[in-house]
Amino acid sequence: MKIIWTFTLMMIPGVVSSAGVTGYSGTGVNITCRYKEEYTANAKYFCRGKRPKNPKFVWCSDLIKTNEKNKWVQSGRFSLYDDTRSSVFTVTIRDLREGDSGTYQCAVDINRYKDSYTEVKLKVLTETNYHRTTSSSSSVKSPAITSASPVTGSPLLVSVCVFLLLVITGLVLVTVTLCRRRRSHSKTLSSIFTLFKGTF
Repeated sequence: MKIIWTFTLMMIPGVVSSAGVTGYSGTGVNITCRYKEEYTANAKYFCRGKRPKNPKFVWCSDLIKTNEKNKWVQSGRFSLYDDTRSSVFTVTIRDLREGDSGTYQCAVDINRYKDSYTEVKLKVLTETNYHRTTSSSSSVKSPAITSASPVTGSPLLVSVCVFLLLVITGLVLVTVTLCRRRRSHSKTLSSIFTLFKGTF
């Protein structure tokens, strides 16, 4: 079963908020950022960088930015959908890599120095076992994403099943052997009894 990791963040202008997001290497995540209705017409973007205390220069590197509304826009492994009806925009990151771990920003373009930011700290973990499938959104047609959840406990489960199978097989063999021995022992006793009976 596939899990699409979806995270919803609230963007509050003037307040530095932060959220932690965990993804898995080779899969994807959806990050949904809420904003005030008054910013519906503004451009939305997703960038990488940690906000300095006194920003006086460009400190966040844009990964995707758009002024398109209610339409998926794609740039490399990143996609952005600005849902103006709900006052949220969703960023999808595909094919996560360990190097993607770091600090990002969900942002609304208000003006050069007063954009609204929500900090996102992304941590990408590497796993070797996945359950994969495909998924789509029921309300908005989104790009196909392959996400995954790590398989936990499978090697242990297999080992326990194999062990139980061996134990059951052993018990069956022992039971069959004992039954055969009892039958042969009974026949021997019967023969001896018949022999002695004929003698007397």
